[in-house]
Amino acid sequence: MFSPNSPAHLLLARQRISTACVALVFATSMIGTLRAEEKPVSILAAKIGGHIHPSICRTRDGTLVVVYKGKNVLMVSRSTDGGATWEQPTPIATTARRPDVLREVQKFEVYPGTADVLPDDRVLVTWNYIADDKAKDGYYERALLYTLSSDQGRTWTEQGLIGPVEGKHLGAVRHNVLAMPDGRWLLPIRGLPPRMFDPKSGATEPFPLAGPDRKQHAYQQIVRTAKGTLVAMGPVFLRSTDEGRTWSPVENFPAVPDGDSAEGRYLTTLADGGLLVTWGVGNANKGLHYNYSADDGRTWNATVTLLPETHAMARFYSARTVQTDDAHVGSVFMNGDGVHFLKVPIARLVRDAPKN
Repeated sequence: MFSPNSPAHLLLARQRISTACVALVFATSMIGTLRAEEKPVSILAAKIGGHIHPSICRTRDGTLVVVYKGKNVLMVSRSTDGGATWEQPTPIATTARRPDVLREVQKFEVYPGTADVLPDDRVLVTWNYIADDKAKDGYYERALLYTLSSDQGRTWTEQGLIGPVEGKHLGAVRHNVLAMPDGRWLLPIRGLPPRMFDPKSGATEPFPLAGPDRKQHAYQQIVRTAKGTLVAMGPVFLRSTDEGRTWSPVENFPAVPDGDSAEGRYLTTLADGGLLVTWGVGNANKGLHYNYSADDGRTWNATVTLLPETHAMARFYSARTVQTDDAHVGSVFMNGDGVHFLKVPIARLVRDAPKN
């Protein structure tokens, strides 16, 4: 035995303290490492720019499907482990084909829309094929197209056409497509009021959506909460509890559009009845911003910002969030370095949410 004050005993004590400190530092660093919001996973790690617009959805078996624009074709990547790893992105071949209704031009663009899961578990992807001969003779058409997958994003149907209406193609779909109980799809369309589309007949018709100002707003994202409430987000934020017959405004919505008509915001309905908005502002946005509502969109908690030092382009579609399991959501976002996925504990986002 060493004397308590002997040099050997003091040296041993210092070694034990040093070892404990190292262990504490290691444990602390591991806690930091395991924080979901500090660990985005790259789906595409490459310098990118332009209309990439990643979109995300989740099928019944938990497969996550991300779709974004490649070189004039939409690309798809899948994850079967909750977003921890992602398959090598592959082209959705049908999205590269020029639709027969458009004439062949030298200048064209495949412009991404959205990825959604229909009630029968099929994945629905929308996009535009833009044919541009404005410099030649003023010709410019923006056909709205869709394709479906019945096997969690592995294979895809031939493209289908939505519209045109009165000889005019409809243009871009914004945010999600909402499947209605009668089998029709509710489409938020750029520059126009939303429209209902019947995939069986091909017919479309306007979907009236006006608040107290009596204006038919464009750029709306429309979702149905677990309680059956319809919530519409655009230049104004509206709720309807009677299937869209009447709408009422919600005051103090935290992610208020700032000249972008809500293009950089995204609503996510949660299985427990909660509602989440993921948002940012512009192309120079830093971080991912979240607000949670526990009372069907009436009131919202304070903003939770994750990745505050990370560049996240928020204009047009990015970031988008989907519930990945009972305890987590996952957000897909883009910046100049690629397309990335962030898995976040729901508990991290719902703190201090007011409840009625």
